[in-house]
This record gives sequence, structure tokens and C-alpha cells, in this order.
Amino acid sequence: MGRPELVPHLERIDILSQEMQKHIPISLKGVSDFRADLAGLLVVTIVASYESCVKETLISYSFKQSSKFSEYVGRRYDKLNSKIAVNDLCRYCNDFEPSARTKFNNNRKKRKDRINNSLGQDIEKKYQQILDWRHDFAHKALRNTTIEEAIEFHRYAKHVLFAFYDSFNSP
Repeated sequence: MGRPELVPHLERIDILSQEMQKHIPISLKGVSDFRADLAGLLVVTIVASYESCVKETLISYSFKQSSKFSEYVGRRYDKLNSKIAVNDLCRYCNDFEPSARTKFNNNRKKRKDRINNSLGQDIEKKYQQILDWRHDFAHKALRNTTIEEAIEFHRYAKHVLFAFYDSFNSP
């Protein structure tokens, strides 16, 4: 993957989703409500992992500047509280390194175009949908996705995070 700070957070999602599918398969009868709740819990976990990826990216970048700055960033961004929409990520880029916003926009556009052209999927829409599902489940107890759909959307949505990470870690 080439993004060592992000690996443990994203692997957590993969492991959890594999466990869900293994122990409560879609073919199991009489568990649709339970699977719907698990899907909600999965999107909450996905967004929490995304928050950790954003924090790790900012802390890693700040550590390259100074260890004191890194400590400050760790405290300042300890709780992002789901403030990780694309607009929030653009704002973080501006706060830390204004040129990172241009890189983020360019990286995101390249990834978005490449994936859209080859697979017909919009990474930004998938990313925002996961954030919306998380909000709906956490605050309204709405069951509006499936485990499989959450996994599929995550497969594309994580590319927004890769673009964000790369904007701070590439020349």
C-alpha cells in the first residue's frame, strides 16, 4: 500500500467485515435485522477508522516539522468527531500546508477520474455516502445499508484518504 500509518486502521475494517460475513453470512435465515445492525456498526467503525487515518496523516506530517508540533497536533486533533468530509480535509490541508490542498485536489481528481473511467464508480460519492450512513445509524438508528454494500463503498471511498495522505507525503 505504501502508506504505513494507514495500514492498521484500514486492516481493522477488512478483518471486521470478514468476521461478520463468516459468522453471520447473508444466507443465514432469520437474522436480517441483526445483519442490518451489524452493517450500521460496520459503517460507524469505518468512519472511526477514517478519522484515525486523517489524524495519523496530520500527526505524521507534523512530526516531520518538529516533535513539539506533533504533540500539539495530536492533542488538537484528538477528537475529530466525524469532521472528515472532503471539505474538512481541504481545510486541514490549508491549515497545515496550503500547497497540500492543491496536491489533494489534484490527487483526488486523478484517482476519481481513473476509477470512474475504469470502474464507473465515484470515490467522493462513495466516501460521502459512508459518512451519511454513519450519521444516520449513530444518531437516528436508521438501518439503511447492508454489510456487503458498506464493504463495496469502502473499497472505493478509501481512495479519498489515500489522496489526502499522499498530499502530505509526496513531493
